[in-house]
Amino acid sequence: HTDRPRLARASRCVATMRRSACSRQHGELCENLFSFAHRARARARTSTAFATVDEALRDFVNHEKSGVPRNAGTDTTDGFDLGRMHRLLRDFDDPHRAYNTIHVSGTKGKGTTVSVLASVLRVAGLRIGTYKSPHVYTVAERIRSSERDASAQVLDVLRDLEREIKSAQQREGGQLSYFEVLTALAFAYFKKANVDLALVEVGLGGSRDATNVLAAENLEAAVITHIGEEHLEALGGSIETIVDAKAGIAHKGRPVFCAPNVDERITTMLKTALRARGANVIDNVCVDTRLVRYHVEDSIASQDVDIDIKVDGKIASTLSNVRIPLAGPHQRENISLALRVLWWLRAQNKIDASLEDIRRGLETTRSPGNFEVFETSGGPTMIADGAHTKGSARVLVNTIREVYPDRKLLFVVAMADDKDHGGFIEELYRADPVGVVCTQMQVAGASSRTTPAKTLAKAYIGPAHGPAPTSEDDFEKALKGALSRGDDEIVVVVTGSLYTFKALSKALL
Repeated sequence: HTDRPRLARASRCVATMRRSACSRQHGELCENLFSFAHRARARARTSTAFATVDEALRDFVNHEKSGVPRNAGTDTTDGFDLGRMHRLLRDFDDPHRAYNTIHVSGTKGKGTTVSVLASVLRVAGLRIGTYKSPHVYTVAERIRSSERDASAQVLDVLRDLEREIKSAQQREGGQLSYFEVLTALAFAYFKKANVDLALVEVGLGGSRDATNVLAAENLEAAVITHIGEEHLEALGGSIETIVDAKAGIAHKGRPVFCAPNVDERITTMLKTALRARGANVIDNVCVDTRLVRYHVEDSIASQDVDIDIKVDGKIASTLSNVRIPLAGPHQRENISLALRVLWWLRAQNKIDASLEDIRRGLETTRSPGNFEVFETSGGPTMIADGAHTKGSARVLVNTIREVYPDRKLLFVVAMADDKDHGGFIEELYRADPVGVVCTQMQVAGASSRTTPAKTLAKAYIGPAHGPAPTSEDDFEKALKGALSRGDDEIVVVVTGSLYTFKALSKALL
């Protein structure tokens, strides 16, 4: 309908041209306008009225709902076919080549690292695109060019490219996935939004992830966060194959930053893999982030930190008493990694970010799904956290002990079926909880990857430092039962998956 005035004007001009001796230049202009309007009408005839991006992509293969095939994230013949992504992006006129990028891989901490980078760079005046996955509440969280919801604009991009998407799906024999199309739409939206820099989070692994099509000449940096044993089946079955997949986002001669790992063997393997690819591993910039104190205000757990930035072993700058609305020792590590990247880019004159920009950016960072605090009316404090691996459960327990050192803990746990259930619950029992209630929820809006509550409760067979796990199939009943314990000293911790947040938001209505 927005093309109708232009169509009408073009039609009148063409009619006038045919009746009179219009100039050749005027006639060509009118014919071009008429051709534009004709194409717009053709698009309108083939366009389908979708209310949301999720609705438009509901018929595409969705591995978040069905699970990722064995070895799909490995750089082998079983891996995802990146050729599909390259062909789809060519159909879109290669939008990902229109701006520079930072590519972020790793097992844990990717989302927070992207959030910190984006917050500081936006404060510094840059227009930043972010692509993250999965989402906590709505798909609108995944694609943004500012802090505001961009779902309407992304939907407009999808409508403009609908014919190309349908044609590509036919060409690829129906094999295009939800994540592949969403990734291509993100890249197209960033071009339309004229971003200065796009921060792109890997979905799975790295080597064969749909995001791993970014051109080397546009890559400002690759960033690899902590690495652990997650998606083992999809990533080859061993820590060695996982490391190789994560290293796959690096390019020859381009800078790459790595987070330290608890297991030094993993860090050594990673740096060896990166250097074998010819990547430029940047390790002369170090950041030390130290806890000063915690605050819990307005349902936000914040930590005051002191920060030392060192270059070649010498202190280059310091920031004192920076209040960051993120909780836990792991977040201090994520902040340190992000600041290493920012400081190096600053030294290379790639960005213009002052110390005040860095402070303000850190203090306004938001990372949904990480230690969100809910103060319930007349009931216990409740925390929701998206931890879903053994390592992240350990980090969650450490964070709780930092923020609430003297409180009793009651865990409500729901998990997807491809996780280490026993290992996860084992870590929770390190906190000596007063109870662990196992329940269930939908994963990515479907039940195919749901772990039944009873199965989850039976997964832990080690010594229980407290009552044995119990089960309740109904998530809402499990949550209400936990919140009705009537003990103000209890902190109820809802965890096991980012998808618990959606179930939690429904239960609290």
